[in-house]
Amino acid sequence: MKRYSPSPLHLRPPLSLLFSASFSTEIKPPPPSPSPSPSLSPRLMFLQSVLDQIKFISVNPKNYSSLTTLDSLLTKTHLLDSATSLILTDYLSQIKKLDRGKTVISHLKSRGRVSEPFLYNLVFDILVKDGTVHSVETVWAEICGSAKGFNFSNYVIIVCKFGGIDEIKDVYDRILMGGWSCLERQSYLALSAALCNVNEGFLAKNVVNLMYDEGMVVDNWTYFLMFKCFCRNGNFDEADLVLRKLVKNGFVIDICVYDTFLYALCKYGKYREAGKLFKKLIKQDSMKGFRDEKVVLKEGRRAIFQLNCEGVVPELMVYESYFRALCNAVKLDEAEVLLKKMMRGRALPEICVYGSFIKALFRGGRDEDAMKFFKIQTRKGLVRVDELGRYVIMGLCEKGKPDDALRLFEEILSVNGFVNRSNVCNVILDGYWKQSGVADAELLFESWRLDEGKYGKLDVMTYTIMFNGYCSGNDVSKALLVFEEMLKRKMAVNGALYEGLIGMLCDCGRTNEAFQYLNDMIENGHLIFSKRWRTLFQSILNIVF
Repeated sequence: MKRYSPSPLHLRPPLSLLFSASFSTEIKPPPPSPSPSPSLSPRLMFLQSVLDQIKFISVNPKNYSSLTTLDSLLTKTHLLDSATSLILTDYLSQIKKLDRGKTVISHLKSRGRVSEPFLYNLVFDILVKDGTVHSVETVWAEICGSAKGFNFSNYVIIVCKFGGIDEIKDVYDRILMGGWSCLERQSYLALSAALCNVNEGFLAKNVVNLMYDEGMVVDNWTYFLMFKCFCRNGNFDEADLVLRKLVKNGFVIDICVYDTFLYALCKYGKYREAGKLFKKLIKQDSMKGFRDEKVVLKEGRRAIFQLNCEGVVPELMVYESYFRALCNAVKLDEAEVLLKKMMRGRALPEICVYGSFIKALFRGGRDEDAMKFFKIQTRKGLVRVDELGRYVIMGLCEKGKPDDALRLFEEILSVNGFVNRSNVCNVILDGYWKQSGVADAELLFESWRLDEGKYGKLDVMTYTIMFNGYCSGNDVSKALLVFEEMLKRKMAVNGALYEGLIGMLCDCGRTNEAFQYLNDMIENGHLIFSKRWRTLFQSILNIVF
């Protein structure tokens, strides 16, 4: 998306650039600041005035006049809304005026319009950016006083649940700095799981080692998540070590373990090992039942090949796991042979098996074979037409054929009906945006609004697809209408939608609106972590200054 760029006559550099340059050049009194633009809202005019003083202080930290003016401005608490307070805290920390930053956060807390995780992040990521957890907790206690309840352990849980890889790794790094050892066991477990979810298996392993150092018990679920993470990343030696630990702990090695390993072997091209494991599994007699006996695992051979899987995994599930792994690797010939063996059996494979094959055919460029397979299976009548048709519709949309997908949807709908009509139509709508553009997408959307009985109920995903489509075309007016309609319908508007809208408003110079939505975003709990909001308010400041 093209960002808005002011003309050179009124362009002023971002404050971060001024800060970085101020300590490497000769200090000179800055020129008087121009009066704020009358087109700005009172809060933005106030923000501009405060940031002007902060800029002066960054050039001359002992400028008594600027400090006095700054303190006077900060007493105008009626102008310190959530977004303004957020921006001021960041810039006050950059010029090392941390006590004033704490005062702003304390006022923000007293207003009661933002969450404690958001406030804690201001301390963690701004005021005590490079300090230990103990330092963070000390400053947090100064702000909260005797009412302190939320703490670092709670913050770790929030980060693991809602944060991205940057926030999760920041928490991990801060813990490893030391200086604090009161993290609760549940927070350690959540951090290990979150690191595994973002494919940082070795960091998760370090967290587990920290738990051992603290004398805490590590449960088998944590080890299993590490096993899955190492498999996803192709770290088979590490996965083998974790699997040995699970076996030692008495963890029941079931289809989830074998499925994960088979999938990883095929993903990384280890087809000989995958075939060997598959043959080992189907040789077992599933009627004998599981024999709970200790397995002595030898070194030099993968643990998974030494396990007694007798009766643990039904044969059909083994076939399905290996088949899906082959389909994911687009090994279509091998998958087709395996599918024929399954279909000759007495048990009917799950619908996801047929769907995996259809997806693999489309990915392999065999669109006609995918359609042929779909028609053959629907004629047999062994699977639901709408469920199997959903995979074909997805494949057609991915291939840039939304018209064909819509025709197939209407054909199936007229004969068999559709259980998940909204989900399927959302796929088609998204396909139109990606392939045909605004006109065809709007046509389907308007038809949908007129006949929800046919296409299914309009949901959050429907509006999100329309919103993102308008954003991609820089149509801020229509994107804003969709956004406001979502709010009117009381739909769950997420942070990504706010970010897209604020960015578009900044692009076309609608600063006051962008700032208001930034404030709403904060107070509605959609903005917690600093790495996400810095880009947003810098876009606003680039226009204001």
